[in-house]
Amino acid sequence: MNGVIVASFETETALRDAMERLRAGRIGGLQTYTPKRLDDDGGSLLPLVILIGGLFGAAAGFEMEVYANTIGYPLNIGGRPEFSWPAFVTIAFDIGVLVAIFAGFIGYLIAAGMPSLYDPIDECRSMRQAMRDGWIVAIRPGDARQIELARQILDGLDPRLIEEVPT
Repeated sequence: MNGVIVASFETETALRDAMERLRAGRIGGLQTYTPKRLDDDGGSLLPLVILIGGLFGAAAGFEMEVYANTIGYPLNIGGRPEFSWPAFVTIAFDIGVLVAIFAGFIGYLIAAGMPSLYDPIDECRSMRQAMRDGWIVAIRPGDARQIELARQILDGLDPRLIEEVPT
């Protein structure tokens, strides 16, 4: 049997206890579905990706305008110097914001593993409560021995519901 075990718990503390027990039993492939974030360690790299994208976009936009107005197509308009940087700042800012938004969108899709249009655990009854008041752990260990061990550990923890999903 190769599949997924989905277990639903009443409280956050019960889910944390289950995660500790499963990790102590060296069960791999743990994934939680909760109304709020459980672990505050680590964090996301997405803000850094957005910052780098925004800075790169602003610099590239500024360089594009400098090239266009000084080298590519210089115009003498009203005695203004060719390199008039205050005129370039607003467009460079706008391009920086646009690139930052695009980088954030693409970074989010990559971080979330999307687009994933279907996962067999979406059919579980307990997944309907995942974002409101459900504390759910999905276990995808990969081999039958770990699935049986995970099932034994979960049976000792008294979850609200245990479902097995074939893949």
